Amino acid sequence: MKSFSDRYSDSHHSTHETFADLVFCVLIVLVLFVMMLALEVSQRVRAELASKVDIQIEKVEDIKLLSPDEVAELSERLQKQQSELKTQQQQMLQQQERIQELQRHAASQASTVQNKIAALNGERRFTGATEQAGLLVAYEYYKDRFIFIRQKEFSHATTRNTGESDYAYALRQTTELVALALLSRQQRYFTADEASRLYTAFTEYKQINPTEQSYTISTERIAVTYSTGLSGYIAGDKDVSASAVREVESAVAANFESTGGESEAMYPAAKALVLVNQKRVIINEVSLSPKDFKDLLLAFGGRGVMLDFEGYDGPAPDWLVEEVLTPTGYIGKTPKLPDAN
Repeated sequence: MKSFSDRYSDSHHSTHETFADLVFCVLIVLVLFVMMLALEVSQRVRAELASKVDIQIEKVEDIKLLSPDEVAELSERLQKQQSELKTQQQQMLQQQERIQELQRHAASQASTVQNKIAALNGERRFTGATEQAGLLVAYEYYKDRFIFIRQKEFSHATTRNTGESDYAYALRQTTELVALALLSRQQRYFTADEASRLYTAFTEYKQINPTEQSYTISTERIAVTYSTGLSGYIAGDKDVSASAVREVESAVAANFESTGGESEAMYPAAKALVLVNQKRVIINEVSLSPKDFKDLLLAFGGRGVMLDFEGYDGPAPDWLVEEVLTPTGYIGKTPKLPDAN
């Protein structure tokens, strides 16, 4: 650089020319440096690629170490394991199907048992076909209204138990009748026309009368029974006056005379129109709620009644079954009338 400077000094050149030459030399050195760096990076990349190729070749060489027999044995082993796995899967599927079949069978058996129990319970309601069909009512003389009374509770209150003293029986009877009167007050009160229509809706029935050698068959009507004492409790009187007794007797005699006609069935029967969506039942133009209908059916005793439902196809609506039929015992078929001798 000194020689250049001297030369430029000798040639009387300026300082700017000297600096430009210097920059030019630096650029040349920089280019050479970049070329060397690029060469070095290229060599390293080639070395790295070469090492990867070597590794892959080594892996291929490892596979090639298995002999054809070993490869065949390995393949056979894998196929055997796959076959065993499929067999196990099929066995599991068969076991699941078997379990489902057993569950269905168990459910079917349970349903059959329940149906048989229900049928037996229903048939028990209709045994004792020699008894007379009866309807128990009370008359609230202050309101001029009828109430249908539950046969079971009334029969329990008025039936004396074995070994029960006079005092114990009288006390229990009064207690149970008062409780029944309070329960009956929560029921619907029917006008004389409504009560008469409901009674008239039910037909007469055939009754079997056993004899010494065989039996006879007669036509009967539903007997209407009542209790003046219970009527007084419902009206709020502890003691029923003679005039009240006459009023009760007169009301019952005047409104339960006509029937729905003769029938060849062993039980009184009535048609009931079911309004499925409205949850109402119409009997002889009297509209009943499910509770009203249930209370009416519970007032029948002796042998029960038959119901011919209209207004729906197929099974009865759930509300009719759960709120009326099942609580009143209508879950079995009625016996058929035998041929008369």
